[in-house]
Amino acid sequence: MKKFIFVLLFITIFLIPVSGMEISTLFHISDISFDKTDTSTVSTFSGTYYPWGISIFGKDNISDDIILKAGVFYDPILRYTTFTLFEYQHSFFKLGLGPFFGLFNTAQTPMKSGISTSVQVEFPGFIYASLKADSSIGSRFIKAGDYIQEFNEIAIGYYIPNAICSFSITSKSFITKQTSTLEVDDSFREYAFKIDMFQKNVPLRTLVSFAYQTVSRTYLVSGATSTTENRLNSLILGTNFTFKVSDGIELITNMESNIYSFGYSDATPLTLANSGPGVFLFRLTTGVSLDLDLLK
Repeated sequence: MKKFIFVLLFITIFLIPVSGMEISTLFHISDISFDKTDTSTVSTFSGTYYPWGISIFGKDNISDDIILKAGVFYDPILRYTTFTLFEYQHSFFKLGLGPFFGLFNTAQTPMKSGISTSVQVEFPGFIYASLKADSSIGSRFIKAGDYIQEFNEIAIGYYIPNAICSFSITSKSFITKQTSTLEVDDSFREYAFKIDMFQKNVPLRTLVSFAYQTVSRTYLVSGATSTTENRLNSLILGTNFTFKVSDGIELITNMESNIYSFGYSDATPLTLANSGPGVFLFRLTTGVSLDLDLLK
């Protein structure tokens, strides 16, 4: 809770929306995640650990060719990051570059610097390809509480009537030195096919995704000759709805749920709940997007 209060203060001080900005606020909650307080592998995945957080971010055209994107973003693997991205766009490509910081993720390291880059090449109405990479900079680990955040995503998409189809590969990693003798790596990998459907003059836009996802938590004890690991693999069905309430206001809801999951703990099967609240594995994101120009 203290960390969440610090994040809200940061948003209030540094990210107050200005006229002309498009700003979004999202709430995230999930149970497809291993407990961040665990210090060794577990044999049972309970499905009753619910990490949650809030994101607030915006974008604004600061010139005809440059878009400024900034905000604070929460992710159950990466925790909290804040970023500022300057994106240059030309007729067929976009280039983005800017700093990002891990924010209040450990008591010992309130901010961790990094760099964010993106590139997209597009033939409008036909095909596009994009690449995004975020990575912490600096030395690996000096003391307990140090950490590294990494995010990588590559996507290829093509256009069909009233829809955009895309294939993507996404990886995330949060590696932290929990104590002087224990290092933990929380990782996520996804292979996804997405269909973004829309129609002119219809206020509802729908995105459907089919994915194979892996969530893992790896432990390395100083002096040990090998690591120990928990891993959960899932087939995921996702739906995202964006509803235009009025000019300048959109409601956003994204729900991912597992079709089938299996995993292991140190090469032995990981037991999953077969009854109770832990049976339903999900990620839920909901919020609102405001275009301040249209609202005026």
